[in-house]
Amino acid sequence: MQVTAIREAECPQCGKRTSIPVPVRSDDHTSARLGTRFGEQRTVTCSNGHSYWVAL
Repeated sequence: MQVTAIREAECPQCGKRTSIPVPVRSDDHTSARLGTRFGEQRTVTCSNGHSYWVAL
C-alpha cells in the first residue's frame, strides 16, 4: 500500500498556495539515497495559471 501526504506550495509569481500529493518514501535506503542525490521535482500550476517547479 502506498501512502500519500499532502504538501502545499506557494506560487512565486502571485503567492497562491496549491496542494500537491507527495508519495511517502519507504525505509528502502537505496531509493532514499537516490531521491536525495538526484532530487525529485514536479511541475505545479496555480489557480491563476502560473507554472513552476517544486522540489519534493
